[in-house]
Amino acid sequence: MCHSIARVIARCAPLTVLAVILLAWGDGAAVTAPSVASHTRSPARTAGLTDPDVASFVKLMNRHRISIGLSPLVWDSRAAAVAEAHSQDMSDQDYLTHGWSGGGSTWNRLAARGVTYSRAGENIAWGQPTGSAVLTAWLRSPGHRENIENARYTHHGVGKVGTYWTHIFLRPRR
Repeated sequence: MCHSIARVIARCAPLTVLAVILLAWGDGAAVTAPSVASHTRSPARTAGLTDPDVASFVKLMNRHRISIGLSPLVWDSRAAAVAEAHSQDMSDQDYLTHGWSGGGSTWNRLAARGVTYSRAGENIAWGQPTGSAVLTAWLRSPGHRENIENARYTHHGVGKVGTYWTHIFLRPRR
């Protein structure tokens, strides 16, 4: 029922973006998979950014972060794969929530892909056709904006299927 209610709300309110989650773990977190590989901060590092809307979003979002004095987020292809899978699942199963249709969570799937972190967050959206539109919607929502503007996040991955968006934020465990 929650799935259908979220869908009705999303369809009835233009640029409605539902549900933000911000989870943080201290150094004692029980996430034990191998660490995220280090990445360079090169702006040209966009491997995996084949969707032009995702590439546009990443460019605009990092430009926003820089404009407020933050470092740009570094692309993490494993986080992007988890984000893409979640967007695909939401599209296939016609829902909009952080939980996955088959059970489990994004955090379980990050661990299964070997992604460890000391902090992680996720934004999801439905209905925005472009990177610019979803960034505008998320920046208008205090919780989503908090994730985008959180200086503790250093890495991220984005997945888009149709107009379903998932943005995963990370601070890799050292």
